[in-house]
This record gives sequence, C-alpha cells and structure tokens, in this order.
Amino acid sequence: MGNLQNNQSERKSNKVPFARLFGPLMIGIFLCALSFFADRAVIEWVKMHDWKSLKEVAGFLSRWGDWPELMLFASIGLCPAWLGRSRVVCKTLLCMMIAATISGAAVNSVRLLSGRARPNNTQATQEWNGLWSSRGFLLFQNKYHSFPSGHTGAAFAFFGVPWFAERRYGWWALIAAIAIGWSRLYLNVHYLSDVMVGMLVGLVTAFFVWARLQSRIDRFLGDLRYF
Repeated sequence: MGNLQNNQSERKSNKVPFARLFGPLMIGIFLCALSFFADRAVIEWVKMHDWKSLKEVAGFLSRWGDWPELMLFASIGLCPAWLGRSRVVCKTLLCMMIAATISGAAVNSVRLLSGRARPNNTQATQEWNGLWSSRGFLLFQNKYHSFPSGHTGAAFAFFGVPWFAERRYGWWALIAAIAIGWSRLYLNVHYLSDVMVGMLVGLVTAFFVWARLQSRIDRFLGDLRYF
C-alpha cells in the first residue's frame, strides 16, 4: 500500500516539471532553428579572430571536455564521495554520468548519419551528404560528422544535472558546458547550429534523467545500507 502511494505521488510530482518543460523546449527549438541562419556569420567571425592563445585554450577544453574525460572526472569524484558517505554527491554524479552517456549516444547516432561536413573540411563539395557522397561511404569519416556536436551534447547533459538538481548553486556547472561548446566553435570544427542542437539535446536529457532517475538512484543507494 505504501509503495503504491509513493508511486502515485511520484507520478503526480513529475507531471508539473514536464509541463514546465514545454515552454522552454519550444523556445530552445526556435533558437536552434534560427542558429542555422547564423552559421556562416559565426564561422567568418571565428576566422577574423583567430588568436593563438585562445586556440590553445579551446584545444585544452575540447581535449578534456569529451565524454571519456567527463566519465573519468566523475569517477574520480565518486571515490571521495563514496568514502565520505555523501549520498547526495554520489547520486548527483551518477545522474551526471548517465545523462552524458545517453545524450552522447543519441547525438553521435545522429551525426554519424547526417553526414554534415565540418567547417574546416576543405575537401567537401557540399555541406549535407548523409551516408554517401562523391567521396564514398562517410560513416567512418570524422570530417563529415559535424551535426550535432558530440562534445556539446555530452557536456550540457553532464553539467546540466547539477543545475537541475540545485538551481541556486548549480548554474556554475553550465559555465563549463558553455566553455566546451565555445571551444568547438573556435576550433572551427562545428557550426553554431551543431552546438545549439547539441546543447538542447544535452539539457533535455539532463532534465529527464534527474526527474526520472534521481529518486530511484537514491533508493538504490539507501538499499546498500552503506550511507
């Protein structure tokens, strides 16, 4: 009886945040659509402001802001959190890892099939190619995997979780995600629309993972009788 009441209360509590998501989601989709019209302008701006020092910063952010590195950082963070029996931190880090993995898988599945040539791909004869072009099969050719941005999708899902978990203090995490998205633009490996769509997918994934899984992970950690 108690479990039934808990399940009903969870379903009721989830309806409200999902309803609140609709408006921001529509705004996000609209901004993503607009970003396609700004792609060329952003690429030209990047070319005009090509500074070596910023390129080094962007390279560092891209190197350490990819999915494997994010998983490494979260795993390192889990160790002291587990030893310190911090149930909240463990729950948040696990949700961050799950969200980044789901978002990364979704984004990478799309970009493998979209065949959009990267801005720095000088060999491409057209921007959108799908799986085939005059150069042959493109599934395993990274220069044709521009849309959406995998780094950005994983980063916004990863750092979006602490923002949804604690709006008052979690906003700082989004700064890291924004920096990673910027690095992909500044390195001229993605268009603005690639980054915007990756950002939207990442944030939506973070929202649903935190809304749906955080209570289950919390119960799982409680069942371990360690915390």
